[in-house]
Amino acid sequence: MDPEKSKDSEVTVDDILQILGPFGKFNIYNYVLILFPVLLAGMYSSVYNFEAMDLRYKCSTPECEDPEVNFTIPHLEDGSPSKCLRYAFFNVTDTNSTQGNDTCSPHYFDTSSEIECDSYVYFEEHSIVKEFNLGCQDWKRSLVGTVHNAGFFISIPLTGLISDRFGRRLALVFASVANGVFGVIRAFSLNYEMFIVLEFLEPALGGGVYTACFVLALELVGPKGRVFVSLLFNTMFILGGVTVTLLSWWLQSWRYLLLVIYIPAILVFFYLWTLTESFRWLFSKGLYEEGLNVLSRCEKVNKATVPKDHYDQVEKNAMKQRDARKCEVLATNQSTFKQLLLSPMIWKRLFTCSFLWTTSTLVYYGLSINAIELSGNSYLNYIVVIIIEAPANVCKLICLDRFGRKRVIATAFMMTGIILIAYGFLPGGNWSTAFYLGGKFFITLAYNSLYIFAAEVFPTNYRTTLLAICSTIGRIGSAVAPQTPLLSRFYEFLPTLVFGVMSALSGILVLTLPETNNQKLPDSLKEAQEQDKHRDREDIGDRQPGETERRVDTKTKL
Repeated sequence: MDPEKSKDSEVTVDDILQILGPFGKFNIYNYVLILFPVLLAGMYSSVYNFEAMDLRYKCSTPECEDPEVNFTIPHLEDGSPSKCLRYAFFNVTDTNSTQGNDTCSPHYFDTSSEIECDSYVYFEEHSIVKEFNLGCQDWKRSLVGTVHNAGFFISIPLTGLISDRFGRRLALVFASVANGVFGVIRAFSLNYEMFIVLEFLEPALGGGVYTACFVLALELVGPKGRVFVSLLFNTMFILGGVTVTLLSWWLQSWRYLLLVIYIPAILVFFYLWTLTESFRWLFSKGLYEEGLNVLSRCEKVNKATVPKDHYDQVEKNAMKQRDARKCEVLATNQSTFKQLLLSPMIWKRLFTCSFLWTTSTLVYYGLSINAIELSGNSYLNYIVVIIIEAPANVCKLICLDRFGRKRVIATAFMMTGIILIAYGFLPGGNWSTAFYLGGKFFITLAYNSLYIFAAEVFPTNYRTTLLAICSTIGRIGSAVAPQTPLLSRFYEFLPTLVFGVMSALSGILVLTLPETNNQKLPDSLKEAQEQDKHRDREDIGDRQPGETERRVDTKTKL
């Protein structure tokens, strides 16, 4: 940074962060602490797929338990035995003929009469299907994912309110410990009803941990470091999904799996004494001395040198912004939050970001859930669909700063739409698989980029709350995603067709938002409104010089 900047223009927090460096010892220490709950969040977002995974089972036929026979159960068109139907058993009045295995003969079963099963024989026992006898009750299995994602309707706004009022650190700790406590209790569920209630409570109180971690990490770096921080988050989230898949494959017990992944979350409680609070949040609450102490501590640990007048200017600017907000409140007789609610710009961004979020979660989780149902090893299928997210995150790192947020996200949504709509017209095989993975690649690029983009269009004092509202409404998509396989009963490719249409619409909506690439994070409503003016200036700059001159001349005359 130019050392004379303090004399020529105002010094901002981002200027100080540039001097401190994005990846000094102080930053790395905090990133390591923050990324641990993110790894756990990646596990928790996928674990319900394995808790309620379908098993191999068949109807129980007490009259003939020989597993080698095939005349007691009807077979499907592909030759596999039916899970939910069996042949009716003829009434036998001669008790002597029913002793031993005398009834295990084809002529005792009426192949013209198929009846529903009364009980089941399970060949696997690593999910709740065996434990709670959920054979042929697929709606109860899919309900687990829907209930899990429904919990986010409570947790995300709750975590956002805690984060904005009491601090980013406390919100992170609260959410993570809640995950751990209710996850461990769920491992000891006695029946399906107890399990499903705890499946809701765990994300309802702890589901906001990813958002809390992301906002805290984002506020600890300058504009140049935001995309890389997002890449770290996405990478840890992917590792979490792969880890829980491998653990489930190895342990083959849903109870042990829950204990292994949820107990570590309780240890995050000690972050109250070890993790650094966001200095941006401290400034927004008028805690200038505490905020400057965080920056000063970072300076010492990173062995950097920041001119003292820079701190003075940052404090003055923070006080000036806070006083300006107070004066604006007095002048309009409205609180800052009321001003946000009355701002058409905020409402437009809320609607747009919420729709984008809904599309992202619906397509992202829908493609992941359906991957388990594909032929082959379910664990490997899920891992492949998760790993395809890694190159998408690398692409995000390369493209977001180079081409801007809007262009990358809009292109990703449009490509997702085109690929998934075309998927329904392809024959099965390698091309079909390639298109399926391509859809997951581009929706991952759009979804993960959206976290950065949405955080950059909302003001600091209510950033977490507004981001949480978008994320909460967006969870409609993830709550509906477990039910989308049911659409295939009407048309085989209806789920991917719905995914494709919504993605294409989202690609168009992105273009209504301002570009935030390399821009200062807005700390107030006024600064957020300035982003639209900046977008208008960019639009004018993109026009031909002659046209620009004519527009400027017209405005001058007016």
